[in-house]
Amino acid sequence: MTFSVNYNGVELSELVSGFTAIDRGFGSVWNNTLSNQVARYGQSFVKNTLSAKKITITIRKSGIPSDWIALRKELAKVLDVNEPAPLIFGDEPNKVWYAVADGTQALSEDISNLVATGTLTFIVPEGHAYSTYTNVLNSDNSGGVDGSITPNDDGSVDITINNQGTLPTWIDLKLTNNHDNGYFGIAGVNGSLELGNREEVDGVTIRHSDVLYDSKTDPKFSKFVSAAGQPHPEWAGAGTNGTIGYQEYNYKSSNGQQKTMKGVKLINPGSQTGFRGGMAELVLPPDSNGDSGAVNFYAWFRLFTWTTALGQTGVMQILFTDKNDKFVAGYGTLKDDKTGNTGTVGFWIGGDKKRQWKHIPYVANNGEQTGLKDNNTMLNDNRGQLDFAKQGATLGFYWKGGHQTIVVPELEDVAIHKVKFFFGNWSTNPRGTMTHMVIRDFWCRKDFVNTWNDLPNRYKNGSVVEIDMASGNVSKDGISAITEVVNGTEPFSIPPGISQIKIIQSSWNITPPDVEISWKERIL
Repeated sequence: MTFSVNYNGVELSELVSGFTAIDRGFGSVWNNTLSNQVARYGQSFVKNTLSAKKITITIRKSGIPSDWIALRKELAKVLDVNEPAPLIFGDEPNKVWYAVADGTQALSEDISNLVATGTLTFIVPEGHAYSTYTNVLNSDNSGGVDGSITPNDDGSVDITINNQGTLPTWIDLKLTNNHDNGYFGIAGVNGSLELGNREEVDGVTIRHSDVLYDSKTDPKFSKFVSAAGQPHPEWAGAGTNGTIGYQEYNYKSSNGQQKTMKGVKLINPGSQTGFRGGMAELVLPPDSNGDSGAVNFYAWFRLFTWTTALGQTGVMQILFTDKNDKFVAGYGTLKDDKTGNTGTVGFWIGGDKKRQWKHIPYVANNGEQTGLKDNNTMLNDNRGQLDFAKQGATLGFYWKGGHQTIVVPELEDVAIHKVKFFFGNWSTNPRGTMTHMVIRDFWCRKDFVNTWNDLPNRYKNGSVVEIDMASGNVSKDGISAITEVVNGTEPFSIPPGISQIKIIQSSWNITPPDVEISWKERIL
């Protein structure tokens, strides 16, 4: 059986006749620091560190000089990487080294015996390997080899985790709230991390938020009714006699995977010439006091856009209006590029100077072109989470990790009464409408309702908090929430072997969250 060495996805055993020696050593390079003060019997130990690790592979290639020319060409191409690439050996298929070629790569050609021998030298900057698989611990496999998750009656969670690697490693932590909550304290043997506000209270205020609509409870958006023929509140002259509605359809994603998309999209753009489309609206229900309209308003939504052919165009908007259908604000996407693939995300504002306040370009792909400057990292089929907020005169639009805000003084006391979905396109474009323009999810709330009721807690029932301990990134419902990390606390690693993690919540929340932990083992 041929011994396997795979680098950067290329099987090196298919390029050479064989491997005559592989030097992986064990461990890495230990560097010891000793005190400068010399005692009678030596020096005191201070600390030690691990340096980068070298791996050498001796290769053999039988043949004629033309074979060696081809070998040199292929190896040069394989080794030409600009960042560490995976190196996997056949006798340890579950271990991957992230390595780059180091120094001179030698190949000696013995013409008389028709054999070439050489040495490939790799350096592993991190000095260790990773497992090729990701360990996942959740309620489904709790009690198995990876550890256990124990919910407690006080709302806390005790976790026993088994890191079978030989080095500390970092975890990804996913917490799904089963009750309103304002705080998470996460403690492990190597540190602690806190999110939110330990002192946040529940129901001890006259101000709270009312969720006015949530597509999770209305999955086919049946509460959005047709607004065909009504004037477009922001785009004068736009036709609205088309049809939009809920659809489920199958498609092939950019990675070849078969998927199903669900949500509201354009069904028929209508008969009007020029710019035309369809519109539906939701009249916001009264709050818990029976009052209609929201001066302080928040909406979270999930969008998907992807052209599958250059030159496709289209517009998708979520529009917010007052009780008289006067435009307040809107969030959406616009692609009027009839030859290429450039679209924009748009922030529209009302008031005395109704206009598109900002338009930010992106490539209307599916996020697959990772090296592209304006790659679609926000609106592809794996993401799409966005939000909009109105707090008095301040309008906020989320995009790429932060909110862009503008103050419109004349909107200070204007209440939002309706939400409208609009999808449109130009009848003159022979390349047609964007294949994928979908509103996948939508929920909204009214903030600062003046009644004795629950506070709008940081983490609502059903919200998902995700923590990447390696990078320190924190998100809530897909939107960056790094500002909720409590000062003085920071992400931590888990040691090799069995260790414990404790998760606590707001003192008044006695309903434990659902917990999922994932990690990759690190091996010397």
